[in-house]
Amino acid sequence: MQNYHYSGMNKFGKRVSGTLPAANEQELELKLKKSNIDLLRARKQSSLFKGKVKVSRKDVIGFTFQLEQLLKAGVPLMDILDDLKDNFENDAVKEMLASIYEAMEGGKTFSEALMPYESVFGEVYVSLVSVGEKTGKLEEILVNLAEMLKWEDELISKAKKVMIYPAIVATVVIGVVVLMMLFVVPELVGFISSMGGELGFATVALIATSEFIQKYILELFLTPIICIALYKIARKKSPKFKLKTDEKILNIPIIGAVLYKLKLARIANSLAVMYSAGVSFPDSLRMSSIIAGNKYLEKNILHSVRLIENGQPIFEAFEESDVFPPMAIRMVKVGELSGGMDTSLKNVSYFYDREAKELIDKIEPAIEPILTVVMGAVVGWIMVAVLGPIYDTIAQVQ
Repeated sequence: MQNYHYSGMNKFGKRVSGTLPAANEQELELKLKKSNIDLLRARKQSSLFKGKVKVSRKDVIGFTFQLEQLLKAGVPLMDILDDLKDNFENDAVKEMLASIYEAMEGGKTFSEALMPYESVFGEVYVSLVSVGEKTGKLEEILVNLAEMLKWEDELISKAKKVMIYPAIVATVVIGVVVLMMLFVVPELVGFISSMGGELGFATVALIATSEFIQKYILELFLTPIICIALYKIARKKSPKFKLKTDEKILNIPIIGAVLYKLKLARIANSLAVMYSAGVSFPDSLRMSSIIAGNKYLEKNILHSVRLIENGQPIFEAFEESDVFPPMAIRMVKVGELSGGMDTSLKNVSYFYDREAKELIDKIEPAIEPILTVVMGAVVGWIMVAVLGPIYDTIAQVQ
């Protein structure tokens, strides 16, 4: 099966393009005919891009919102997919939707057609769509899914926002320091040495640092890259290493606390959505363990699943498995005893979402002055190292 990039004309006379898998051009033309598209031109997609489906989280959110709104308006699901596969902006999404549409034409349900794209939508998404089809609440579940995905996207964006600024400033600071050590300081060394006299500690340290960076610049550049690559390989190859590092990440001062609260909010929110949709609590919890994106939390959550399946109350299982902090466990206990578990879980999600955002809001304004102090210290050190000998020389002349 080869991927073809095609250009054609739809039933409204509008020019459309996209990518579809087909054995040959004749099969491609037949597939497009079923979608009321007349093939104008087709070319085989380069093998370099074959099989790479670039579908972003925002694409999934947009698709889910459109699907939910059109279903609410009474448009049949197949008609919605037929329209979206021709008119969606992202070609990768068009290709994916065309494949889903064909699978459903062949007799598969919507959730079954989504299965090959579970890596794009996620296990929770596909499972909830399946529940929605069985219970006749697909539209309601899509609303919850769209809101959940949007909320998660906002959380990720907020967390990234805090990290981007310091990362850029730190890169600039390091870049400036390295350039100074490579090109500026060596020029000044001769000038400083020619003055004679005893060099201060700051000047000696500056010269030594400059010589070290000049000598080992390649090693200094490659070492972080190699370390990151080895770290990723070790996490991929060794489950124990991944489990240990995921636990350590949550214990990093400040950053670990933010990540932990964000993950708790995400787990509780997905649990509430799945449980209110009719998925059993152990199954909801099992799927939420994957959403956590942390092997340490996943291990503890799965331990609580086993305890619940063995008949232990939910709040006791959470206490023993050390997933949620005491505040969340008290909320879960109230929900379990009152029969309002989904509401309690939403409250847990709201509480830790707010706590994480408040912590981020406190960290964000503190980062700028810290980086300014660091940058000022570096510039001050260089100035003292360079101007110190000059000042000493002038003092001796007087």
